Amino acid sequence: MSQVRGGRPGAASGKTIYGGLALAAVSAAAAGLLAGCGSASTPTAAGATPSGAAAASGAAAGGAASASAASSTQAPATTVTFVPLTEPFDPGHAARARSAPASCGSQDSTLAIEQCYEAKTETADAAIDAARQAAFATATAAQRVAINAVDRDWLAARATVCAKAYQSGGTIDGINIAACLLDESTARLSALKGVTPAEAVLKATDSTNPGDLSWYTTPEGSRIAMTDTQGDATGGVIVAWVVIAGADGFAVNPAQFSYRDGAFTDPGKVQGPSPSGHRVAPGTEYQFSVDYSHLPAAPNAGKGGGWVYAPGAPVATWR
Repeated sequence: MSQVRGGRPGAASGKTIYGGLALAAVSAAAAGLLAGCGSASTPTAAGATPSGAAAASGAAAGGAASASAASSTQAPATTVTFVPLTEPFDPGHAARARSAPASCGSQDSTLAIEQCYEAKTETADAAIDAARQAAFATATAAQRVAINAVDRDWLAARATVCAKAYQSGGTIDGINIAACLLDESTARLSALKGVTPAEAVLKATDSTNPGDLSWYTTPEGSRIAMTDTQGDATGGVIVAWVVIAGADGFAVNPAQFSYRDGAFTDPGKVQGPSPSGHRVAPGTEYQFSVDYSHLPAAPNAGKGGGWVYAPGAPVATWR
């Protein structure tokens, strides 16, 4: 399980975090960028109610439109074709399996490292296409349209999420983004195959350097990281959790973010304003802080456990 480090945390209570993330709903512009992947709405024109011949003409037109719509919804599934993933770094054809070195990090140049990750990403995406085509083969027309739309939106969000996670301005960004793309595709492929990945063990940090963050990738394509921002008056720790939402957005549930040390759990106290139920828009960043004030009562006094993201069983622990 690969660990990808780097990111752009924001500001937390009592300590400024690199990049100054907002603690409110994030950029509408970024959300709009992803929303552009969807269908545009068509405004309706206001006008007077037709009468006489005009009314008859209008009724005929409406009937034709209704018939056309009915015909469209009843179109056979065979008229909807599968749209495979096409890599932005290898355009012009569907994703295909490619050979790559076993270890990308051991390559002797930045370009070689990036190309290694890209080859592995394209191989994973070809496997994603194969899994999707199996479902596509028995799907209805409406389901086929939905499969193509979901895949398109996920691919667009993947690039946005990875670009937001790595913005140091250095050449390391290219390597981190390439590795991020692979993590995103690997997480999605596991979910499509029904594979439950092993718990991710990541590096906890109190650094404000974005290159020191370790990110967990959810099956839906969101990214999560943490940074230990400061101690509190009780001997506990305030942790800033950073989320970059994937194509489906991300619903914040603070109960899923805790500190655990064996049987001991500190659920923490969310610092205001409460983010509970907040929906992070696709492709945007969000940060909230939690004060884990009971760490001194932990078996190892807050030094032997880890900060956990657990929407079900623990799936990621930062130590």
